[in-house]
Amino acid sequence: MILIPQRLFVLPQVSTLLRDGNRSILQKRLTAAVKQREGYLSEHAISLVLQGEQQITTYEGNTFVLKAGEAALIPRGIYYITDLVPTAGNFESLLFYFDDNLVQDFLQARNGAALRPNMGTVDWFSIGRQPELLIYGQNLLQLYGAGISRQRELTRIKILELLLLIDDLGVRPDFVQALFQLSLPKQRNIKAFMAANFDKPLKVEDYAYLTGRSLSSFRRDFKSFFATTPQAWLKAQRLEKARQIALVRSISVTELAYEVGYENISYFIKAFKDRFGQSPKQMMLQQGVNI
Repeated sequence: MILIPQRLFVLPQVSTLLRDGNRSILQKRLTAAVKQREGYLSEHAISLVLQGEQQITTYEGNTFVLKAGEAALIPRGIYYITDLVPTAGNFESLLFYFDDNLVQDFLQARNGAALRPNMGTVDWFSIGRQPELLIYGQNLLQLYGAGISRQRELTRIKILELLLLIDDLGVRPDFVQALFQLSLPKQRNIKAFMAANFDKPLKVEDYAYLTGRSLSSFRRDFKSFFATTPQAWLKAQRLEKARQIALVRSISVTELAYEVGYENISYFIKAFKDRFGQSPKQMMLQQGVNI
């Protein structure tokens, strides 16, 4: 599990063209397929596939595919599983990450648009295949592909230019409305989100951010729903899921820890033994599960 775009900044397959904090324009290049990569978007994103194919399955279970030349808008806070598939030996995409403040800059530039908060939740938004976007992307690569620019403000300018270009093309008349919808204050339902994602290797701070709350308001709202602290609830839920798996499945202790959201294996084994009186391995052996 990774937070996007934060994790991408250190990956060797990713080059930073322009960056100002998490606002960024990145180039991703692969020669081998990446399957079932999980991640959470901490910023809104536009993905423009230059070569290969990208398949994304969202938190809500919706799946969409971007082929070479196609682009899509994906809102922050989305949990997704992605497959990146090269064609002719290569996958390449440009990724534009931006925040609500930049959305507001765009909406101010389009102040003549009639906007209504009536679209519901924006899961993803297809922009399709637009030759002008490919030209724009290639120009960015030529100008900033070496990653030598030190002008942080260029990041805002070039992403804003991209948004205005998409709007100007007119291929999706509801593009401005979709961005407006993303800028509205919103919070995810804590009970539903935690039930679906307690086994992910996330910190309490991450859950707060991804449900649209400050850490203090998340703790307060969480306790009103669950009558306990997030740390205590997460530990109980993760260990119970680990116990249920250990009773029926052949799995290594390391794999078991990762599957329920623990990255520290020693801590997981100790917590499991403290809760159930025996280690995961002992429980599996007692149940006759091959390990």
